[in-house]
Amino acid sequence: MNEPDGRRARPSLESRIATEVTALVAGVPVGTEFTVLPSEEICSSLEYFLPELLSRRYSKWRWESLDGIYVGCARKTGPSAIQLVGICILISDQTMTPFFVELASSPSGESIASFRVCLGEPGRGPLGISGPEWNSHQADELLIGLPTRLDRVDWSYTIASDED
Repeated sequence: MNEPDGRRARPSLESRIATEVTALVAGVPVGTEFTVLPSEEICSSLEYFLPELLSRRYSKWRWESLDGIYVGCARKTGPSAIQLVGICILISDQTMTPFFVELASSPSGESIASFRVCLGEPGRGPLGISGPEWNSHQADELLIGLPTRLDRVDWSYTIASDED
């Protein structure tokens, strides 16, 4: 799409995420786990997208940012749907906190059809959440152990598209 002055319009963050989800799962059978490296575009996009979603429900998230998304477990859950489990860096205190994200792209692949985001465990940080320092052995342990305890995590922040 072009702007009135002829420049190409930048795709919205949501459409960028939808395109990245679609590309990630192309050729991957439903139910299959796959690898998401921290250097992949979707990780960078999620640093902006997750706080944007959370700020819809929690005003504290209007001033928080993420830096560094580390996916410990990724699974294709539908034709253009993924589930990501991992940890991310909170800018405010440079600690790691866990996340669980489900994203489904629309059939056109141009928008997000549904989402669910769970982020953080109770702690003493600025948002009432905190975890280990970002470059620590404890952060590595958090990432490795998270998939096995998902059903026991006391998520501090949650939002889903079906709650609107």
